[in-house]
Amino acid sequence: MVRTHYSIKFIFSLFTMGLLLSSNVCYVLAQSNGFGLKLGPSMGFQKWGGGSQRDPLIRWHVAAFMDSESSDSKNVIYGQLGYHVKGGAFRVSYFYDINGNRYPGSTYGMEFHNLSLDIGLKRFIRNKGIWKPYYAVGLRGEYTVKTKFEIYQELEEWVRKWNYGFSIKLGTEYKMSKLTHAGLELNIAPDLSKQVYVPATIRRINPWTGQAEPGYEQSTVNTTIELSFYLRFMQVIEYEE
Repeated sequence: MVRTHYSIKFIFSLFTMGLLLSSNVCYVLAQSNGFGLKLGPSMGFQKWGGGSQRDPLIRWHVAAFMDSESSDSKNVIYGQLGYHVKGGAFRVSYFYDINGNRYPGSTYGMEFHNLSLDIGLKRFIRNKGIWKPYYAVGLRGEYTVKTKFEIYQELEEWVRKWNYGFSIKLGTEYKMSKLTHAGLELNIAPDLSKQVYVPATIRRINPWTGQAEPGYEQSTVNTTIELSFYLRFMQVIEYEE
């Protein structure tokens, strides 16, 4: 019941924001609209139940976006659809298998390949000059397309497909021409939902020994930090009286 309650609250929040965006369309269209593409590296972090952490996972992301500016060009409503590889890593120096064979150390990833929809508001701190710094906040919903677990593969069946969170962005935009802008953006995207959840009643398999062990509750929450390079193409709408 708790999981359903929070899912309904998040969907309602997205719906409310959608209504607010729709109510401003006519006002914003009298100014300028933008669209573009983002891509860059990302660093994933995982917090497991009990407070344990995984090592950072270095991967990548790509996203397409559309936005609309207000009349003073300071406030921007944006929508973004992206593909993000997130998760965590587990690093070991070396280990022995059940037969006593020694294996060299390596890094094992726990990847979630997610489609992400991000809707929010961006505000330029300074809207004049060549460089325009800004900050933004948004609500984010995600769907897991596939997973790749190089360790603890037994947890893949407990992956939750739908997740949600919020985004905080800091960036700066460079005006290359009247209709073409380039930008650099740092995005911090913590999840509010659990990407993996295993009840305490489920017994687990030790990946090193292959033996069944008593179960305990397992869960993980993802946080991703992304550095994006982007191009933003402007559509300026002018009216003649």
